[in-house]
Amino acid sequence: MQPVENYIPQRPPFVLIDTVESVSAQAARTRYTIPADCPLVTDGVLPLAGLLENAAQTCAVRAGQAAGNKIGYIGAVKQMQALRLPRVGETLTTDAVLVQEVLNISLVDCTTRIGDELIATSTLKLALTEE
Repeated sequence: MQPVENYIPQRPPFVLIDTVESVSAQAARTRYTIPADCPLVTDGVLPLAGLLENAAQTCAVRAGQAAGNKIGYIGAVKQMQALRLPRVGETLTTDAVLVQEVLNISLVDCTTRIGDELIATSTLKLALTEE
Protein backbone atom coordinates (compact mmCIF):
# COMPACT_ATOMS: atom_id res chain seq x y z
CA MET A 1 0.00 0.00 0.00
CA GLN A 2 0.99 3.60 -0.56
CA PRO A 3 1.68 6.08 2.27
CA VAL A 4 -1.53 7.35 3.89
CA GLU A 5 -0.84 10.90 2.70
CA ASN A 6 -1.28 9.67 -0.90
CA TYR A 7 -4.94 8.92 -0.13
CA ILE A 8 -6.09 11.88 1.96
CA PRO A 9 -5.60 15.68 1.94
CA GLN A 10 -4.90 15.98 5.70
CA ARG A 11 -1.31 16.35 6.87
CA PRO A 12 0.34 15.70 10.25
CA PRO A 13 -0.47 16.23 12.99
CA PHE A 14 -4.08 15.90 11.84
CA VAL A 15 -3.79 12.50 10.13
CA LEU A 16 -5.91 10.00 12.06
CA ILE A 17 -4.90 6.96 9.99
CA ASP A 18 -1.63 5.03 10.26
CA THR A 19 -2.23 2.29 7.71
CA VAL A 20 -4.51 1.61 4.77
CA GLU A 21 -5.30 -2.10 5.11
CA SER A 22 -7.46 -2.37 1.98
CA VAL A 23 -9.14 -0.06 -0.48
CA SER A 24 -11.44 -0.34 -3.49
CA ALA A 25 -14.11 1.76 -5.15
CA GLN A 26 -16.66 0.18 -2.79
CA ALA A 27 -14.85 0.04 0.58
CA ALA A 28 -11.79 0.91 2.64
CA ARG A 29 -10.28 -0.39 5.87
CA THR A 30 -7.78 1.61 7.91
CA ARG A 31 -5.93 1.29 11.21
CA TYR A 32 -4.94 4.00 13.67
CA THR A 33 -3.12 3.64 16.97
CA ILE A 34 -3.99 6.68 19.05
CA PRO A 35 -0.84 8.57 20.12
CA ALA A 36 -0.68 10.71 23.25
CA ASP A 37 0.18 13.75 21.13
CA CYS A 38 -2.90 13.50 18.87
CA PRO A 39 -4.31 17.05 18.77
CA LEU A 40 -7.82 15.79 19.52
CA VAL A 41 -6.95 13.69 22.59
CA THR A 42 -8.15 15.06 25.92
CA ASP A 43 -7.28 13.38 29.23
CA GLY A 44 -6.05 10.29 27.39
CA VAL A 45 -9.28 9.81 25.42
CA LEU A 46 -10.09 10.36 21.75
CA PRO A 47 -13.47 12.17 21.78
CA LEU A 48 -16.41 11.69 19.45
CA ALA A 49 -14.97 14.34 17.10
CA GLY A 50 -11.85 12.18 16.73
CA LEU A 51 -13.91 9.09 15.90
CA LEU A 52 -15.81 11.13 13.32
CA GLU A 53 -12.59 12.47 11.78
CA ASN A 54 -11.09 8.96 11.64
CA ALA A 55 -14.24 7.69 9.87
CA ALA A 56 -14.21 10.66 7.47
CA GLN A 57 -10.55 10.07 6.59
CA THR A 58 -11.32 6.39 5.96
CA CYS A 59 -14.13 7.52 3.63
CA ALA A 60 -11.62 9.81 1.90
CA VAL A 61 -9.36 6.82 1.26
CA ARG A 62 -12.24 5.02 -0.45
CA ALA A 63 -13.37 8.09 -2.38
CA GLY A 64 -9.83 8.86 -3.52
CA GLN A 65 -9.51 5.35 -4.91
CA ALA A 66 -12.89 5.57 -6.64
CA ALA A 67 -12.88 9.15 -7.92
CA GLY A 68 -9.26 10.15 -8.31
CA ASN A 69 -8.14 13.70 -7.61
CA LYS A 70 -11.10 15.03 -5.59
CA ILE A 71 -11.62 16.52 -2.15
CA GLY A 72 -14.52 15.37 0.02
CA TYR A 73 -16.69 17.31 2.44
CA ILE A 74 -19.02 15.90 5.07
CA GLY A 75 -22.52 16.97 4.08
CA ALA A 76 -24.32 15.17 6.91
CA VAL A 77 -23.69 12.76 9.75
CA LYS A 78 -26.50 10.29 10.31
CA GLN A 79 -26.95 7.78 13.06
CA MET A 80 -23.53 8.29 14.70
CA GLN A 81 -23.23 6.21 17.81
CA ALA A 82 -20.20 5.81 20.05
CA LEU A 83 -20.51 2.76 22.27
CA ARG A 84 -17.34 3.86 24.06
CA LEU A 85 -14.52 6.31 23.52
CA PRO A 86 -11.04 4.91 22.80
CA ARG A 87 -7.96 5.64 24.86
CA VAL A 88 -4.38 6.52 23.95
CA GLY A 89 -2.51 3.42 22.80
CA GLU A 90 -5.58 1.60 21.50
CA THR A 91 -5.73 0.67 17.81
CA LEU A 92 -8.82 1.50 15.79
CA THR A 93 -9.82 -0.52 12.75
CA THR A 94 -12.29 1.47 10.69
CA ASP A 95 -14.32 0.25 7.73
CA ALA A 96 -16.08 2.54 5.25
CA VAL A 97 -18.51 0.83 2.87
CA LEU A 98 -20.30 2.63 0.05
CA VAL A 99 -24.08 2.36 0.35
CA GLN A 100 -25.14 4.64 -2.49
CA GLU A 101 -23.58 7.12 -4.89
CA VAL A 102 -25.34 9.68 -7.07
CA LEU A 103 -23.23 12.11 -9.08
CA ASN A 104 -20.72 13.51 -6.55
CA ILE A 105 -22.71 12.59 -3.43
CA SER A 106 -21.91 9.38 -1.53
CA LEU A 107 -23.63 7.69 1.39
CA VAL A 108 -21.11 5.61 3.35
CA ASP A 109 -21.58 3.32 6.36
CA CYS A 110 -18.66 3.34 8.81
CA THR A 111 -17.80 1.02 11.68
CA THR A 112 -14.91 1.33 14.11
CA ARG A 113 -13.58 -1.53 16.21
CA ILE A 114 -10.86 -2.16 18.74
CA GLY A 115 -10.02 -5.80 18.20
CA ASP A 116 -13.40 -7.54 18.00
CA GLU A 117 -15.19 -4.85 20.01
CA LEU A 118 -17.47 -2.54 18.03
CA ILE A 119 -17.04 0.95 19.48
CA ALA A 120 -18.66 3.27 16.91
CA THR A 121 -20.99 3.33 13.92
CA SER A 122 -22.05 6.12 11.60
CA THR A 123 -23.46 6.90 8.20
CA LEU A 124 -21.80 9.83 6.44
CA LYS A 125 -23.09 11.75 3.45
CA LEU A 126 -20.09 13.07 1.52
CA ALA A 127 -19.83 15.55 -1.32
CA LEU A 128 -16.84 15.37 -3.67
CA THR A 129 -15.44 18.33 -5.55
CA GLU A 130 -12.47 18.86 -7.86
CA GLU A 131 -9.25 19.79 -6.06
